[in-house]
Amino acid sequence: MGSKRAKKKPSVKSKTREEPRRRVPERTRETLIAAAAALFHEQGLDAPSLDAICERAGYTRGAFYVHFASRDELVGAVVEKAMKDFLDAIVAEGAGDLRSIVAAFVKAVEEGRFPVSQRMRASQVLEACARSWELTVKYLGVMVSARERLAEVLRTSQAAGVVREDLRAEPIADMLLALVMGAQIATQLGAPYDARAVEAELMRMLEPPDGERRRRRGA
Repeated sequence: MGSKRAKKKPSVKSKTREEPRRRVPERTRETLIAAAAALFHEQGLDAPSLDAICERAGYTRGAFYVHFASRDELVGAVVEKAMKDFLDAIVAEGAGDLRSIVAAFVKAVEEGRFPVSQRMRASQVLEACARSWELTVKYLGVMVSARERLAEVLRTSQAAGVVREDLRAEPIADMLLALVMGAQIATQLGAPYDARAVEAELMRMLEPPDGERRRRRGA
């Protein structure tokens, strides 16, 4: 019997050539999300048509439907990316410490930086969710992911001794998310919102009591 010919492994050069081709679908999806986000920022959530989004991105409807089943799915992807980018920036600015993250959040409020742009009002996102169960499920998934991330930051801060240890992570994460959403709605309505006062009360709530600090120092 003749010996079996060994399979030829792909060369480093061929792998390098294949990599850009694999990135093309990902770039198309990212470009569509970026185009939609830009139009939502300029015109609000409901105004831009699917044709306008595709034109801004430089792709056809056919290319759009390769990546998204519907406009609502695209809206969900835009909201998901906006929330992730917001949390990435806040967590990085706060160096992963919850007390510093609260300060970074207050700074973001003062500068008008929110997960959803001012033109794409939070109420529009909720109205879109009311019309689409698909978008509701996506939005809930985004909120659950954000909650888990903030809860993990709280537990890390508790282990480091900078946040009181008797606080439950998930309810505090829920509170912080509610503050983000509430602050955006308040500022969009022009309601008074004292971000510094909110920061002071949150810091006082998170501060470890004297007895806990003494016990940690003596441990």
